[in-house]
Amino acid sequence: MVGRLRIGQIKFTFVFRHKWDSKDELRYNSEFRDYRIGIWFKKSRIVGSKNFNKPKEWGNNLVNDYMIGVNLIICKTWVSFNRCGKSLNVL
Repeated sequence: MVGRLRIGQIKFTFVFRHKWDSKDELRYNSEFRDYRIGIWFKKSRIVGSKNFNKPKEWGNNLVNDYMIGVNLIICKTWVSFNRCGKSLNVL
């Protein structure tokens, strides 16, 4: 399950996955082969929405994207948020 929310310029993406999600041809669910329990944090750089139509300027237009997640034995959930970041809706 994926949910998206936008408050001002901040974009939130909420994701919940469990072991019995439907497996389709596009996404093979191999993330539950190893058992992990814990809380994690990840910071990455993504292309911002300013001057997105000019690919040569993407290097000067990077914004931070933060992910906070919880791994349990049979389910995983995480929240991703950024300010003025560009994302693709492929899920």
